[in-house]
Amino acid sequence: MSPFPPLHRSGIFWLALAELSFAVMRVATRAGADDLPWAEIGAARFFGGALVAVASAKVNRKSLVVGDKKNAWLRAAFGTGGALTLFYALGENKIAVGDATTLYATSPLWVAVLSGPVLREKVSRAVWGGVVLGFAGVAVLMGANLAWSGPVGALVLLGALSYALALLRLRRLGPNESSEAIALHMSLFAGVTLLLVALPTLRPVQPSAYWPLAIAALSGGFGQVFVGRAYARAEASRLAAFGYMGIVFTYVLEVVLFARAPAWHQVIGALMVMAAGVGVTLAKKPGPPAAPAAARGAGAGAR
Repeated sequence: MSPFPPLHRSGIFWLALAELSFAVMRVATRAGADDLPWAEIGAARFFGGALVAVASAKVNRKSLVVGDKKNAWLRAAFGTGGALTLFYALGENKIAVGDATTLYATSPLWVAVLSGPVLREKVSRAVWGGVVLGFAGVAVLMGANLAWSGPVGALVLLGALSYALALLRLRRLGPNESSEAIALHMSLFAGVTLLLVALPTLRPVQPSAYWPLAIAALSGGFGQVFVGRAYARAEASRLAAFGYMGIVFTYVLEVVLFARAPAWHQVIGALMVMAAGVGVTLAKKPGPPAAPAAARGAGAGAR
């Protein structure tokens, strides 16, 4: 018998599929930005995610009702804040898709910084060292292009902070909340918000935008399902370090589809951010176990 479990039972395998799906969603958003407003594409992504959540709940016989409404609304509001900034950045051609992904991936660093005042957790020196390394990586990543992409880059960093606050609220949701209910709640809130933002510039979908719009919606929806399967098969602490695969996937897709290779400062900055994220994950002392369903609901965020 093989010492390794079948791929479909591996949490890392499903997380890799999830991160690949989210990478496809990001490049599809950029590809469709010439034909549709960014908010319209973002709304389609989240409404697609809502349909996937409903289908998953029907198949698995899970409840779609959220019990802890206060934390669910706060989680949805902060998560939507992150979604707005990320899709705005993806719709603008002022920042590389890989760079936007890297900046948004600083959310675990923000979680580490905020876990002290928000969750009353002790932050070790090793974690602070990882945070410093990560934001030094941001400085390297953005330094050479600050005048060109600085405002958009800063906005994505604020979005990462908002998403970190959503993750902290996710920690407070009880173990009886289903991942499908959390995903549906977040998807509908974000979808309606993005649709309202898109209304002033809303226009009919042209045939050239069909594929980017459909791919962004489906890949984002399936990505959140794959995240759920990943966290159902492995501990969150073990999977967290592999979440940075999405940065690599996004840069590779950007090279293949847009013929845009990252410069040296982008590679070094991204590696610093990834190393910091992995280091912070490994350095954090285990705390109270997170609710399994809540952890699986993290995939509903703007990845």
